[in-house]
Amino acid sequence: MHDVGMNTSQLEASVKQVDEAIELACTWSRRLLDAVDAYGMERIGGKLEDAARALNEARAGLQGYEDAIEADHNAVGTVKLV
Repeated sequence: MHDVGMNTSQLEASVKQVDEAIELACTWSRRLLDAVDAYGMERIGGKLEDAARALNEARAGLQGYEDAIEADHNAVGTVKLV
C-alpha cells in the first residue's frame, strides 16, 4: 500500500528487518554468554546478561508492529516520517 510520503509495505518490511536483527543479536548474546559462563568470566557475563535482557525488551516492544502500522494507516490515511 502506498500513500503520499510513505510506502507502508516498505515500512513493514523495514521494521521486520529490525526485529530480525534484534533476534539475531539475542541468539549471539546467548551463545556468547554460554561460552563465557563455561570459563567463569563473570564480569563480561554480567554485561552480556544485561545486553540480552535489553534485546529481549526491544523485541517485546516490537510485537504487534504489523497491526500498529495497519491501524496508523487506517487512522490517518498516511504515515509520515519526521
